[in-house]
Amino acid sequence: MLRVMGLCLGLLPFAAWQAHSDTIDISDRRGLQEMVVSVKYLDRAVQTYQAIADWEVAYRGLAPVDQAVHWGLPKGTPIEQAVLRVPGTEKGYLRLVKFLGVDQVRIRSSARPFDTGAIFNFNTLVKDLDGTFESMRDNGFVGFADPTYYTIFGKEYGGAMLRGHDGVVINLLHRVDDPYADVPPFTRFSHVVNATQMVDDYEESLTFFRNKLGWHVRWEAAPEWPEDGANNMGLPNSLLLSGAVKELAASFIFDATADGGSIEIFKFDGVSGADFSDRAHPPNLGVLMYRVHVPNLDEYVARIVKNGVAIERSEKSVNVPPYGMTKSVVIKAPSGAWIELFEQVGK
Repeated sequence: MLRVMGLCLGLLPFAAWQAHSDTIDISDRRGLQEMVVSVKYLDRAVQTYQAIADWEVAYRGLAPVDQAVHWGLPKGTPIEQAVLRVPGTEKGYLRLVKFLGVDQVRIRSSARPFDTGAIFNFNTLVKDLDGTFESMRDNGFVGFADPTYYTIFGKEYGGAMLRGHDGVVINLLHRVDDPYADVPPFTRFSHVVNATQMVDDYEESLTFFRNKLGWHVRWEAAPEWPEDGANNMGLPNSLLLSGAVKELAASFIFDATADGGSIEIFKFDGVSGADFSDRAHPPNLGVLMYRVHVPNLDEYVARIVKNGVAIERSEKSVNVPPYGMTKSVVIKAPSGAWIELFEQVGK
């Protein structure tokens, strides 16, 4: 079956400090650079990730005023933010944002895994699946099911999926047989390696990423479950055992040699639920958007527009710590998920 899916200053209240990290050079990187997560309580969220992930705060401060405007919010809307990462790494970041003075709803409110729309989860590698699972439960996360182990592509993996603050779902992936030599060193959580959308129309989403965006298909697979139907999605075992529900999944990266993370689509064929596509935008709460670094952004945007991709938010120059000045365009996936394509233009 398939499941490919500290700084002590961070413990202080926001008003107590603001930090600007050194600008990092990502000018040559292609692909998923960070996930943006909208939170109600920023201090609490920072403390949670320091506790469960052993990540550090790479940057914390107020977003520039142009950021709110670019995301379609009233000019002057304050945005507090904190960027978290595996210490010393330069990719796979998690950016927590807190919007002030605006009405918000949870994007995937009380959602079940088969409910569609928006971004379902983000994914990280772990070395101690059972221990991390318990640590996350101690910090308020709830598992859809206990950790499960399975074989895919001839290798054994473990997986667990938990929901916590603001409806955020984190998918833990443990390599049983594989070393972690191909990823930056980490203790509890790796950098963010992937994020998944639950889609209503699988073929439409496949065409969007493969043909319209021109991304490389890492794999496309139909999972096979163990004989007892156990799964970490919390889907009733009997539905999988009977064949009434089947799964479709595909994973994409910007191009075949991209060194950023991946984006995955997933569909439960045979069961349907709520659709949250219309909530997948700022300032709502939860996993908010992908940030994908694209060198030669203007050339790439011109190409995908010719392929029929609509621009959700037109190009704008924005200072985005810790990358410095960027130019950015927002597009929207068929699931409603926002994808911010940006290019570092000034360090």
